[in-house]
Amino acid sequence: MDNRQKFQNRITRVCLVGVTLWSATWNVVTAKPLSDRNLDNTAIYAFGKSYDLSQYNTQKGAFLLTAYNLDKRSTGKSPGDPGFGITATGTLAETGRTVAVDPRIVPYGSLLYIDGIGWRVAEDTGGAIRGHHIDVLVDSRQKAMVFGVKRDCQVKVFIPNRTNWSVRAIRDQSQVSYR
Repeated sequence: MDNRQKFQNRITRVCLVGVTLWSATWNVVTAKPLSDRNLDNTAIYAFGKSYDLSQYNTQKGAFLLTAYNLDKRSTGKSPGDPGFGITATGTLAETGRTVAVDPRIVPYGSLLYIDGIGWRVAEDTGGAIRGHHIDVLVDSRQKAMVFGVKRDCQVKVFIPNRTNWSVRAIRDQSQVSYR
């Protein structure tokens, strides 16, 4: 990938409440913390696609956040291996978009607004991802180590209406486990 493509991939266009904001990083520009924002019934533009959030069921919960990258230590696969860079949903893993979740808690295809990080899509899972644990895909092992472990992070989960999913899992905070 040449520098021009890398720069274009790093630009994220987001429409929040009728205002278009541009960011030169992967994270979506946000004006207020999640707790101060009403994102229900809002249209957003992220990841090259428009999302009408009124078409999603919304739940909010506290999650454990960690980070991973596409190296062999994180995924068990090396470049050239079959399935390298392919998520559990069959999409190409992309930093700034992909997160790994427990699909029993957050269904694949759900949009997530992670306080302090921005918008992500539930596209992957992993052996250590159980319960209220989200693994954020980052560019390098070093960035994953710097990211560290963040406990009790507020996450707003937007579940597509077409999914037959019980909201019990996020509401029941007794299931939160920090391994």
